[in-house]
Amino acid sequence: MTTVTNASSISVSPAIGGFVGKLRGKRATGTTHRDAALNVARKVYGPKVNVVNDYLRDSDIAAGIQYRYHITH
Repeated sequence: MTTVTNASSISVSPAIGGFVGKLRGKRATGTTHRDAALNVARKVYGPKVNVVNDYLRDSDIAAGIQYRYHITH
């Protein structure tokens, strides 16, 4: 698996009934945090991408972000 080097990481926050993932100005929802990250990644980069868990940043907690993911091929 190769990481996409020009990709921003995906931030995932809780939403009513699930989670919302955000990437490059796009949003997608999912019933799990991984589903939300995968849905927004595929919306931006196409169906062949996958996501892996990433570390939270210091500012994430204050912004309400609970999970962060990176895109892989």
